[in-house]
Amino acid sequence: MKIPDSPAAAIRTERIPLVYIHSASHSGSTLLTVQLARHPKVGTVGELSGTPMRARPGYRCSCGEALADCGFWQEVSAAMARRGFAYRATTDQTDIASAPTAYARRLLRPLHRGPLLELVRDAALALSSAARAHIAHHQRMKAALVESIVECNGSPILVDSSKSGVQLKYHLRNPRFDVRVIWLVRDGRGVARSLMRNQRMTMGQAAREWLRSNEEAAVIVRRLAGGAWTRVRYEEFCADPEGTLAALWRFMGLAPEPPQARAGQHVLGHASRLSAGRAIRADEKWRTELSAADLRAFAAIAGAMNRELGYA
Repeated sequence: MKIPDSPAAAIRTERIPLVYIHSASHSGSTLLTVQLARHPKVGTVGELSGTPMRARPGYRCSCGEALADCGFWQEVSAAMARRGFAYRATTDQTDIASAPTAYARRLLRPLHRGPLLELVRDAALALSSAARAHIAHHQRMKAALVESIVECNGSPILVDSSKSGVQLKYHLRNPRFDVRVIWLVRDGRGVARSLMRNQRMTMGQAAREWLRSNEEAAVIVRRLAGGAWTRVRYEEFCADPEGTLAALWRFMGLAPEPPQARAGQHVLGHASRLSAGRAIRADEKWRTELSAADLRAFAAIAGAMNRELGYA
């Protein structure tokens, strides 16, 4: 990854450095993203992929302003307009699955499932002129968005915590991006407990959600060069934030520096974006809140993957 000296150089360069965090939901991606941006050459806005919830009344940028009123995002919209795109952060237009036809939406929604099934997906999308046009437009728009954010936040490297494998697939295909991937993992029992509490899932549903997300990540990184991806455990990051950050900044091609306070970040995504200043502590409530039956159900579905990722 070639590191530009300045945001202007990043925009002029052939490819913009982009670091993508892939993880299951509730694995700490927002926390890690905000901390990575404490390096002076690293910026983030959290999840580049938009969601409909951002249009809901009361949705706030991490700076505290209502998203529709945030001055930073208004600057980004103006920068996008100069590049020929009508863009508002309160929409889901930067989600690759937000396609104009039901046919394309159905094809773009499923998780990344490996080379053969992705060839099938690509072939099916190629049959539709509307789907082809949507993907081409999305790639140009996402490149313009990254350029605009780099221009507005003043950091030449951008971290995207969108988590989805399909979003990552099209980042990797975008000729404007030089992508490196961080595969963030958390003990699946902790993720399952969070999904059960926050999304009203059963243990079976939560275990399968965690399993599918990490299977997706494993399939993707298997096809990347060794230096293009790294894996980080949430628990190890919480135990040693500065050591983990230093290692990740080296992975990104940067000299480690003491983490700096970054005022006025404009992070979108998980609700934890609004409490980024809290002390870093691992949430391991699953150890006391999951029942023996919950743990048995998780082990039956996802125990093998959990052990493979280093969780006894």
